[in-house]
Amino acid sequence: MQFIDFTKDSFIRPDNTNKFLLDIPRDEVGFAEIDIHEKKGNDLYEEIDYEIIDDMDKITIMMRHPKNIRVNF
Repeated sequence: MQFIDFTKDSFIRPDNTNKFLLDIPRDEVGFAEIDIHEKKGNDLYEEIDYEIIDDMDKITIMMRHPKNIRVNF
């Protein structure tokens, strides 16, 4: 399994929503199922609430508050 780490600064907040968004191009993660966890410390990760919009060219992760995350794929 591969992964990519993102900081909370990677998220953007559009004016028309109260959620924070992170776009990941499909060429970075492919079409496999992804799993997302919040980074709590050195090699310590927790389950987290999130929503995913799955498009052909990107995956958009939506969260109520930005967090440091690890995306496993």
